[in-house]
Amino acid sequence: MKLLALADVHGRDDVVYMVQEIQGTHDFDAVLVAGDITDFGPPEFAREFLDALPARVFAVPGNCDPPEVIDAIEASRATNVHMKRSILGDIKIAGIGGVNGGFSMGIRFRDDFAASFLGSCRGCIFLTHQPPHGILDEVPGGRHIGSMGIRKAVEIAKPVLVVSGHVHESRGKVITPDTIFVNPGPARDGYAAIVDLDSREVIMLER
Repeated sequence: MKLLALADVHGRDDVVYMVQEIQGTHDFDAVLVAGDITDFGPPEFAREFLDALPARVFAVPGNCDPPEVIDAIEASRATNVHMKRSILGDIKIAGIGGVNGGFSMGIRFRDDFAASFLGSCRGCIFLTHQPPHGILDEVPGGRHIGSMGIRKAVEIAKPVLVVSGHVHESRGKVITPDTIFVNPGPARDGYAAIVDLDSREVIMLER
């Protein structure tokens, strides 16, 4: 199974054309959108953007999305996995959008909830806006701004894949024996990633 990972669209409608270009050169079975779909709104953009993406789409909101974006995801053709679970083939997907602290337009979560909710989904795909603490979460100055709750869930549940965004500076991939971690980078700047769950290969894409 191949997945297209996107994050941090920040209201750029030309990301749709980027995805269409990627579809012309890479096969993928679904699209995972890790939040910050809008740039402080409007929520209508999120619905229009998600409806324009090919294949099956799963999405969570980010800290730069207003709470109304959750309803926009629900109204779109995408599957909203914010604090929910869904299934793709024979793999469950669990998601949490927003952040556990710092700037947010109102979408937040508690670390204890993240640890419990995600941690109970063993062997799943985690789709989160904020990364797990210490993994693809470093900002200038060496500070790590990931979630301790998501990190605890990773250690408990050993997900097959964690797709996150939020930290534009930490675009990259980390592959451990249990888990593939991917921060595809900000889609607004032409970044994305293809994840092959069968071969456990990740292709970092740049427009």
